[in-house]
Amino acid sequence: MSDILVFALILSVLIIGHEAGHFFAAKFFKIQVTEFGLGYPPRLLTLFKYHETSFTLNWIPFGGFVRIAGEDDPSVEDGLSNSSKIARSMILLAGPLANVILAILAFTLAFRFAAPDAGKVLITEIAPGSPAESAGIMVDDMVSYVNDTQIDGILTMQQTISNSLEKSTSIGVIREGELIEITLVPRSNPPEGEGAIGVILGNPLRESTWPEAFVSGLDATWFQVDQLIHLPGMLFRGEVSSEEARITGLKGMYDMVVWAGEIDQENQRPFLTLTLIGVISIGFSIANLLPFPALDGGRLFFVFIEMILGKRIPAEFEGMAHAVGFIILMGLLVYVNLQDIINPIALP
Repeated sequence: MSDILVFALILSVLIIGHEAGHFFAAKFFKIQVTEFGLGYPPRLLTLFKYHETSFTLNWIPFGGFVRIAGEDDPSVEDGLSNSSKIARSMILLAGPLANVILAILAFTLAFRFAAPDAGKVLITEIAPGSPAESAGIMVDDMVSYVNDTQIDGILTMQQTISNSLEKSTSIGVIREGELIEITLVPRSNPPEGEGAIGVILGNPLRESTWPEAFVSGLDATWFQVDQLIHLPGMLFRGEVSSEEARITGLKGMYDMVVWAGEIDQENQRPFLTLTLIGVISIGFSIANLLPFPALDGGRLFFVFIEMILGKRIPAEFEGMAHAVGFIILMGLLVYVNLQDIINPIALP
């Protein structure tokens, strides 16, 4: 039950954060917001009212929403549709931007308390029957040197091993504070899925300063955005498989949160959970910006058309497009969630 509560809390924070972005942007441009709801209708009670906005608690305890006056009706004074193109664009962009900010925060917290130390190389897994296992290398060994090369990162380790294929190679590892030298022969033709010596490399974790963590958080956020933008191209070129690129629904995300939580509990650091929150938040942001009716990106697309044509698309047509788009989106969500049940995602 606690896993379900944690998952619901994570999604609620990300959704409410998204809606808060729309809310504050609308207030900035003096657009009326009639309701800010915690959870989804039907309404349980009104918590309080501030100016024209009712802050409500709803029966479905998941996520949240904002009702902005005149979303599809230009005749509503101080409503969204009656505002300028710049105001509409900024209000629509504010939700996805809020998710980006939440992602930066999640990544920053993750790196603050558990930043990978890129200057050190740790053995995290060993393949059965591999040269590493036969030679006596163990999980959690820290690699100090390979032959005459001091190891200052994973890339250095990989390059040095690749230059020593089929040759006797000395590897110095630190185990429980003691330097141990191990000799093995890296394979030139390892089994599929294994490297030359049959290990998976990682970095030990360390605490970083807040400035370091913030920079790492920005880098991780940009990396996720860049990966999602280029994902269709990578899928088309065969650089990622369809399984790796599949969209996950609630069950898939829940499974990942539980998986991350179990590992974090072992390591006593919330690194994976916080990282996953950042990844999901970026996914929300990019998905909402897709130019599909009913999404923020779909509404932005109509504003863009208005800028190009110099006149507004009839409100009735736009409203119908968003209504149809919403029905299609609900159908897609049902399909994606059914896929999560029929064909669960493969977790590491």
